[in-house]
Amino acid sequence: MNANDCSHSPPPIPVDADLRSYQWMKLDLSRLHSSDFIHLASNEEFGAAVKLWTEAMRQVPAGSLPNDDRILACLAGYRGSPRRWMKVRPMALHGFSLCSDGRLYHPVLAEMVLDALGNKPQQPALNSADPRAKDRERLRRWRAAQKTQKENAHSTQAHETAETFQDRFNETFHETDETFPNKERERERDKEETLISVSETAGETGQETPPPETPTQPIATREGALCKQLRALGVRAAPHMVVVQEMCARHSDEHILAAAEIALEQKGSGIHVGYIAAMLKDPGQPPREGGKNKPAAGPPNRSLLPPLAVAKPHFIAL
Repeated sequence: MNANDCSHSPPPIPVDADLRSYQWMKLDLSRLHSSDFIHLASNEEFGAAVKLWTEAMRQVPAGSLPNDDRILACLAGYRGSPRRWMKVRPMALHGFSLCSDGRLYHPVLAEMVLDALGNKPQQPALNSADPRAKDRERLRRWRAAQKTQKENAHSTQAHETAETFQDRFNETFHETDETFPNKERERERDKEETLISVSETAGETGQETPPPETPTQPIATREGALCKQLRALGVRAAPHMVVVQEMCARHSDEHILAAAEIALEQKGSGIHVGYIAAMLKDPGQPPREGGKNKPAAGPPNRSLLPPLAVAKPHFIAL
């Protein structure tokens, strides 16, 4: 039905439908390309119609247009061109019809608006002459109640699941807290029974009870003792280092510690043990980069160290 055929039917969408905050328009392209309008309208008429569709979604009520040619011409892009508007007007308003509120409505746009509002695409104003109007309203209310019931059941189930998980966690944690001491007591009881049985067996056979096994202590090595003394002085060293093993094989502990004292006086604490090994190879001089060191000729010469500047005491002669 065109806009010229005035049909005073009730509007297909609510009066307060407002979609001005929406920035999209759900357009069914398959339905559009299978309609007669796209085959009958020219490019200019199609463009004017699309402009009116988009402007109708921004009106209140959404999906409607005012029944005024001057406003429609402005909305379609024909401001100041009334003759061109009158030429494209019939096809631009294709499908629009005048309703009882004095505005133009399009059935396809009405479905888009109702879908955006979350309602079923049907007329909100029920016709008393329609015998099935009450049944449709009853069915709509029943569906809304079912939806609300499902949402409440889902929230209740989620709450019960959270409570069940918390209860199970508390029970498991309580059992674990009590289980560990019980297992420790059982192990001690088993050890005592084993010792008693062994002592009884030894007494019957006349043998002495073997002493309880003690954990073996790590064997102290020369490298370990030397590294302990070097670390106490401030030298980074470890028994597994090859340089430490080589120094222990070639020099005595007193020799190595004397070299460490000279190195600490020259470089300060935190030096690597390799610095001391290089000094032992070239006694009396610090290690040089990129050069070959001379073999060790004896203990380090302390006379090569620069003398320390000692401050003179300050006093006043009376």
